Amino acid sequence: MRLENKVAIVTGAGGAGVGGLGVVYAHALASEGAAVVVADIDGEAASRVADEIAGAGARAVGVRCDVTSSDDIDAMVQAAIDAFGGVDILVNNAGLARGKWSEAVILSAEEWMEILAVNTVAPIMCAKACAESMRTRGGGVIVNQSSNGALIDAGAYTVSKLALNGVTKVLADELSGDNIRVNGIAPGVMTAKLPEEQVQRLLARQTVRRPGEPQDLVGLLVFLCSAESSFMNGQTVVIDGGMARITK
Repeated sequence: MRLENKVAIVTGAGGAGVGGLGVVYAHALASEGAAVVVADIDGEAASRVADEIAGAGARAVGVRCDVTSSDDIDAMVQAAIDAFGGVDILVNNAGLARGKWSEAVILSAEEWMEILAVNTVAPIMCAKACAESMRTRGGGVIVNQSSNGALIDAGAYTVSKLALNGVTKVLADELSGDNIRVNGIAPGVMTAKLPEEQVQRLLARQTVRRPGEPQDLVGLLVFLCSAESSFMNGQTVVIDGGMARITK
């Protein structure tokens, strides 16, 4: 129970994301003792996940949150304060990936603004909204969901996640005075929903020749959210089966 008496917010945790990563994160934090605010743009899905966690004997509430909306972000943080007294952990998991986001030149200016708003700017706004509560509770932890896509060619997605790695460094510096640590996780492609041909192409680029699964990231997530990583700040850790060593 490494996170006992801690309160965590996980964005994009309603289950619609790649491989249901946010759901796995929310359950993992709850299993370590944290009370969890499950946030998602699909409020009903967020509530269902929260009910699952509560049904397992942990504490959780679900809230609707569009991470591009300042009002929604403020309401999400207030929900954590109202339900559990504050915020200790923020996991910026919500994001846009795949499909057209693997392109760059074909995207319109509006589409570029959309992916940057969700993948790059929203984590800053969520961190800003949580910082005051973390400060009053003696500090906190922020984990940004990056990607090995920041290290290889993946269109607008690469740009947004490479920028997020920079955000992690900047926030780690700016929030350090409040004892708030900021780190990131950069997984490879979660292959559960991909066509088999694409899965095999991806596996050929890895040194660990099996598909990545959300559960592969849980150990690092809990480590980053716990006191075990108290000397770690501003880092983004790659977990991708050895793919990112190859840039093409």
